[in-house]
Amino acid sequence: VVNLSSYGADHPDGCGPVSGLYRAEAALNKLKGVHISHLRPGYFYYNFLSNIGLIKNLGIIGSNFSFRENKFVIVDPADIADVAIDQLLKRHFKGHTVTYIASDEVSTSDVASILGAAIGKPDLQWVAFTDEQALNGALQAGLPEELAKNYIEMGQALNSGKMAEDYWKHRPASLGKRKLKDFAAVFAAAYNSETAVAAH
Repeated sequence: VVNLSSYGADHPDGCGPVSGLYRAEAALNKLKGVHISHLRPGYFYYNFLSNIGLIKNLGIIGSNFSFRENKFVIVDPADIADVAIDQLLKRHFKGHTVTYIASDEVSTSDVASILGAAIGKPDLQWVAFTDEQALNGALQAGLPEELAKNYIEMGQALNSGKMAEDYWKHRPASLGKRKLKDFAAVFAAAYNSETAVAAH
């Protein structure tokens, strides 16, 4: 079995929706006579697409977390697919294993500057919201309260370092080949597409 999980899934609680993946891993680990590989990728690049409205309306990007230096562990789903395909085809894992996957390690300021440059806003700033501000924003965006609270909790776990704690202890020997600068073109296309739709 190759199981797509997430970093932070080593914690039974306190990581928002990722805590559910802890339970999924635990359930799979109870299977008898089955080799299981748990893939634990970082924060998906595509999550940044949810900030497009925030950028258009307020001219900022952000969440209830921020990272200095190269501590924000992010990943392109295509890099996850490369690892998953390799493991499914070669089946070189035995017992219960954990593999961390990341494409890039950046700061949230890097996220703002790289994505901002791609959409013609080189001065775009990452803003660290309070939990209350982030929750209110999620609720205004239409998220159900329970789901919104889960995402706020995940942001808290990211901000405190809890989510990535085990990642740094078992950091992959190499990162994926698709960097944030590569994803910036995808982000810009989505951003400009929404602009075109809004214009009509």
